[in-house]
Amino acid sequence: MSSPAVVSAPSIPRGPRVGRFIVWGIVGVIGLTIVTAITVEFSFLDIFRNLTRRNLVLDGLLSPDIGQLWSERSLSAFVETLQLAILGTATGGLVALPLSIWATDYGNPYVWLRNMVRIFNAVVRSIPDLLWALIFVTAVGIGVLPGLLALFFFSIAVVSKLTADTLDSVDRQPIEAALAAGAPTISMVHTAVVPQILPAYTSFLLYGFELNLRASAVLGLVGAGGIGARIEFFRGRGEWSEVWGIVLMFFLVVFLVERLSVSLRRRLV
Repeated sequence: MSSPAVVSAPSIPRGPRVGRFIVWGIVGVIGLTIVTAITVEFSFLDIFRNLTRRNLVLDGLLSPDIGQLWSERSLSAFVETLQLAILGTATGGLVALPLSIWATDYGNPYVWLRNMVRIFNAVVRSIPDLLWALIFVTAVGIGVLPGLLALFFFSIAVVSKLTADTLDSVDRQPIEAALAAGAPTISMVHTAVVPQILPAYTSFLLYGFELNLRASAVLGLVGAGGIGARIEFFRGRGEWSEVWGIVLMFFLVVFLVERLSVSLRRRLV
């Protein structure tokens, strides 16, 4: 009687080897971090000393003014912030869509115009929202208008960038079919491109609204209106309890808006 054959267990394949490029890249990042920390004289000891000594800002954090949650002036300033975020996102997002399409080869047959649109988009993206606010505060004065203009251009920068990345990966077959049927460029974009990117574009608008809601608070610090102007008012007077009360209100609203936006974006994409 022959003995049963012994079946050897399959060998576990070796994992991928770490390349030298990755190893030297990690070493380079660590070395650059150390050199940068030495250059700027970064010290954990100084941070610990600053946190342990008497600090009016931390004292205000430990006793925030909860009354700011229902203060009429704070609520009015926050409503203004919401209005800025909504208007800035809506107007900037509407302009960002055609700008993104005109920067593609199938959405814009004119090379010179396509290059001009791409240069304009690059310039808008290179300027941060706070710098936009400073420019418009200087140009049109302190108030809501410079904040709205800053969020308008900031929305163009964010939404156009994300939409352009989506446009690069669209299915070209519907585009080629529409062009082969003799459809003009506008009709082709309307029937073959927009339906493909519409869910992602709507998600980008919601994401842009989240960013604008946060940015509008910072823009107010330079005189662009909204809740930031209210924060700057109390900060200038050293009333940190009131500042943290407004920050608490801002945090609660932004958190709820972000949760709602994330839920909607998951359903869209």
